Amino acid sequence: MKQINKTPEERFVRAFVKKGYRERLLHELTSPKKRTRGLSRFCHQMGELLDPARIALQGGDLERQPSFRTFLAARRESCVLLSPDGAFDGLTLPAEEAADAAFFAPDAVIVLGGDFAVVCGEPMKGGREKALLTAPAPHSSKGDASDDK
Repeated sequence: MKQINKTPEERFVRAFVKKGYRERLLHELTSPKKRTRGLSRFCHQMGELLDPARIALQGGDLERQPSFRTFLAARRESCVLLSPDGAFDGLTLPAEEAADAAFFAPDAVIVLGGDFAVVCGEPMKGGREKALLTAPAPHSSKGDASDDK
């Protein structure tokens, strides 16, 4: 079967966002006029929009969790950053550098790797939501469980 190249935004939305929210978010992320608003909205509502089955690790201290650092150290790929902050949006960096940039960014950032994403919500009083998301195996014989959500 021929694989169609998807945009980073489409890969992120299809792999990690609950089915009922996918089309609207994808439309916003791929529309130049609505992109920043869509990213900001996602980052304010990420707890509601993310597919809980894809959350591998989470917490305000994600960057200090040993299992997270071990996971990242095993990644040798480049990652794309998605952010309402134009200084970060569209950057491509090695996985560890991308995650560190996201953790210290003044705005929300999504780090998108091949089969994972790191999501850092907007900094606010009381901390910042952070999560490591993992995608299902691409050649899995099981259906995509997230399609039922």
